[in-house]
Amino acid sequence: MANVKQYQDILVALKRGDYKPVYLLHGEEPYYIDKISKFVEEHALEEHERDFNLNIFYGRDLNKDSLLETLRRFPMMAQRQVVIVREAQDYSGRWADMLSYFENPMATTIMVIDMKYKTADAKTKWYSAIKNTGVVFASTRHYDNELPEVISGFVKQMKYRINPHASNLMAEYLGNDLEKIEMELGKLSITVPLSKEISIDDVHRLIGVSKEYNVFEYVNALAAKDTLKSYKIAQFLGKNEKNNPFLLIISSLFAHFSKVMIYQSLKSKDPTTAARELGMRSPFAVKQIAATSRNFTQRQVAQIISLCREYDARMKGVNSAYGESSEQLLKELTFKVLN
Repeated sequence: MANVKQYQDILVALKRGDYKPVYLLHGEEPYYIDKISKFVEEHALEEHERDFNLNIFYGRDLNKDSLLETLRRFPMMAQRQVVIVREAQDYSGRWADMLSYFENPMATTIMVIDMKYKTADAKTKWYSAIKNTGVVFASTRHYDNELPEVISGFVKQMKYRINPHASNLMAEYLGNDLEKIEMELGKLSITVPLSKEISIDDVHRLIGVSKEYNVFEYVNALAAKDTLKSYKIAQFLGKNEKNNPFLLIISSLFAHFSKVMIYQSLKSKDPTTAARELGMRSPFAVKQIAATSRNFTQRQVAQIISLCREYDARMKGVNSAYGESSEQLLKELTFKVLN
C-alpha cells in the first residue's frame, strides 16, 4: 500500500497551519505529490500575499544561485513566502550543493520540491538534512489489488459509503489513475444522496460503465466460460477502443487469472486464508476466483496468462501483422481463452 497514512498526516498538519520549512515530495505516484503541493500553494498564503510571496521554479530551467537567493529573502508584507520547485526530477544540477540550506532553512520560507516519477536517494546527506528539518514523503504507486480499498478510503473522506462491488468495478474500469477516480467520485457525490450507499448501479449509470459491456463483465463472462456473452462483449469493447483500451482489458484479464493460478496452488482453500494470500480485502471476494478455478485447469490458466503476455506484445507491435485492430486481436484472444 502506498504511504497513505503519512499523506493524510501531512494534510492534517497543513490544515491546522503547521508548516515545515522544506517538503521533499518524490516517487512514482504523482497524485499525492500534486495534492500536497497544491494545498501549500493555495493555503499557505492569503490571496493578496501571493503576488510578491509565491515563487514557482521549474527543474529544467532551475538555477541554484537564483533559487537560493529567493529562498533566503524575507517575505513582503506577509508572515511567510512559498517557493515551489515543479518537475524537480528534471534539474540537471546537484541537490547536494544546497546541503547548507537544507541543514539551516529560513523559518519564514516554505520550500516544496515536486520530484515526480523519480525516487530521491535516501542515503545522501541532503536527503537526510531535509528529513531532519522538514518533511520527506515518498509517493509510491498502488498495486491493482489495493485500488478498491483506496477508492473506499476516498469515499469515506467524502463522508459517503460505497458497496464493495461498486468499488471493485470502479477499480477495474478506471485503473490506477487516482486523479480520474477522484473526478468520477465527484460526479457520484453530486447525484447520490449522502444517506445512500454508492451502489454498482450508480457506477453503471453515472460513470458510463455499461452494465453488460465493460471490462469487468468481459472477464466475468470468460471466467464463467459463457461463450456467447464473451464474444458479444469482446466485439463491443473492440469497436469502442477509446473508452476501453486494449491494454486495460489485457491487464484486467491477466490480474484475474494470476490470482486463479495462485489460488490453485494454495494448500488451504479456506476463504479467509485465500483472501490473505491473494491480497484481497475480504473472503467474499475470493468466491469468483474459486469459481474460475473450477472452470479451468492449472495448465489452461498458465496458457491464458501466457496469451495475455503474447497479445500485450502484439498490440505494441511485436510479432504482429500490419493493420491488426484491437477488435481483431480481442476476438482472437477470446477464442483462444475459451478453447
